[in-house]
Amino acid sequence: MPGFLDRDRACRLMAEDALDALLLAGPEAFSYALGAGPGVAAGWRRLGSGIVVVPSDPAVPMAAVVCDLFADMIREASGLADLRSHPIWPEASSVLDRLPSEDAAAALVVAADRARGRPEGFARPATFSREAALGHLADIVAERGLARARVGVDLESVPASDLPALQAALPGCVLVDASLLLARLRAVKAAGEIARLRAAARITEAALGRLLAQARAGQTRAALGRLFRDLVEQEVAARKEVLPTTSWEYVGFGASPWSSAGTLAPGDVLKCDVGAVVGGYSADLARTVSIGAPSRHAREVHAALLDGFRAGRALFGPGRRLSEIHAAAQSAVRAHGFATYSRGHFGHGLGASIWSEEWPYIAAQSVDVLAEPGMVLAFELPYYIDGIGGFIIEDMMLITETGTECLTPALPHDFAAIG
Repeated sequence: MPGFLDRDRACRLMAEDALDALLLAGPEAFSYALGAGPGVAAGWRRLGSGIVVVPSDPAVPMAAVVCDLFADMIREASGLADLRSHPIWPEASSVLDRLPSEDAAAALVVAADRARGRPEGFARPATFSREAALGHLADIVAERGLARARVGVDLESVPASDLPALQAALPGCVLVDASLLLARLRAVKAAGEIARLRAAARITEAALGRLLAQARAGQTRAALGRLFRDLVEQEVAARKEVLPTTSWEYVGFGASPWSSAGTLAPGDVLKCDVGAVVGGYSADLARTVSIGAPSRHAREVHAALLDGFRAGRALFGPGRRLSEIHAAAQSAVRAHGFATYSRGHFGHGLGASIWSEEWPYIAAQSVDVLAEPGMVLAFELPYYIDGIGGFIIEDMMLITETGTECLTPALPHDFAAIG
């Protein structure tokens, strides 16, 4: 299947949690499993727009509940044979197999709809029918012998108002929160996911390098943000990237890390935390520079962060506890005299989420989380000090079987004076 779900790994993780099946209800998880999105009905973030059933026995085929408007597209993209569709609000039909024809358009459409089984009195819902979707889900579960199973659900994606309906649709099942299991599953990337993140990293790195080369006193925050987005578009065109690509930016400057009022001026700290998003997979890269000669205070802050960054980055590799990286980075910053410095996490997983941060986190609490080959992590050292400025150093790190590959190696980390 063209999705990125590793069925064998999923089955191993389900076995560890004594689960008989996994239900993927969130649109991001749906796309991850099938290689195609569930469609526009997912915009309501309600249960039923698309659900994937993954049995723990790899010999039992997966199945999915989808919206009728996108069923053919999802079937073609995923190769999944068992798709159960329910109607949503847009009206659509197809007469391709009836053309050419001298019949009236209405006659063609009605005949095509009837041939596909549309009954008399058919009416579309205002949005979509949760009950219709859950009816299909109950059929799938029963047909696979899972009617009294222990079923993992990514409950982070199921609204509280929909959970009772899910339980009512599967009355014999024990529903278990499998949100962490799904996060663990998605943390180790497939080759295709790494390729998207690598492409996003290259585009982001090139665009950020060009942004820093063009940053000058007198520019506004809005102008710098537009410049980065324009540079990403130029890089996408130059590299002939075929996957949909967007971008985001947190560019800020000045003594206040929050306002970025007025225009860029000599002595300002310029913080650029940016990312291109290729095929839904987001890069996350950051550098901090000074417009002209930096102040002593700014130099001291950046020097502490750079030492923390180097101390933490040196520990990256397979089998390393993420909490150890956090401890090393924070200790190195505090060694510069910043005894009160406390950062909740120094980075996170990267992938296709609703924003740029995914589990796992490089945090003190991650004592049981080990870096695994295939993980792509953003490693960052930020500090926001009102009166001095906002600072961040960040790279993208791929954990390999033998070590670590930095996906953003080209830009220096030093506190450069530019403009």
